[in-house]
Amino acid sequence: QKRQWQEEAARGAMAESRSVVLAKVAERAELFDDMKDFMKERVAEMRPLNREERDLFSAAFKNCFSMRRNSLRVAVQREKEESDDRNEAGQNLAAGFVTKVEAEMEYICNEAIKQLDDFLIATAEHDPEEKTFFLKMKGDYYRYLAEFAEGEMQANAAHGAVQSYSDGMQACQQLDPFHPVRLATALNFSVFQHEVMSNTDEAIAIAGHAIAFAEQNLTVPPSRDAALTMQLMQENLDLWTSQ
Repeated sequence: QKRQWQEEAARGAMAESRSVVLAKVAERAELFDDMKDFMKERVAEMRPLNREERDLFSAAFKNCFSMRRNSLRVAVQREKEESDDRNEAGQNLAAGFVTKVEAEMEYICNEAIKQLDDFLIATAEHDPEEKTFFLKMKGDYYRYLAEFAEGEMQANAAHGAVQSYSDGMQACQQLDPFHPVRLATALNFSVFQHEVMSNTDEAIAIAGHAIAFAEQNLTVPPSRDAALTMQLMQENLDLWTSQ
């Protein structure tokens, strides 16, 4: 009976890790849509993600979206070229492809936001790093929507990004000033303010405060990720203040 229980427990452990194992295989094969779906299955198990699973979840959605963002750039450029050549048929075909890719991008963004809203953010309530990570990710996908959406959808996405990033900035107050997730939240929020909201003054304020506060509280050498994020923010500050 004990052996039977152990075998059942082993099968249960294997079943629990199945989605993650398949997600890793899909990642290596660069089948990112499948990777995303496997990580959604893992989230549907309603158990908190560990750090590795969190990173896999984030990478799956990021790669799915990035592929289509690159495709969109190519399609928009082709549409312009066809228009410049006065090729109406070619322009219409390219425009149709732009619409298709944008619809896929919108779907991926809404998928990510739903996963975060329905389960992941709530499970991280007592973990400042996890909560900040997921709120930043939610802000990112609202930002991505706001970058290509129009009208009311764009306004709603921008509002969602502001709220999510602001919540992330509040949650990260419990983290070390040089914590990579805290710095990444400030970096992405500042980029959003500059690129989407055209509010460069606010972008400078967010990035400048994050850098100054981190430098004032530096007690040990920062991690590689933290140092890189600080460098990116400083480069942005240099660019924005020179404009």
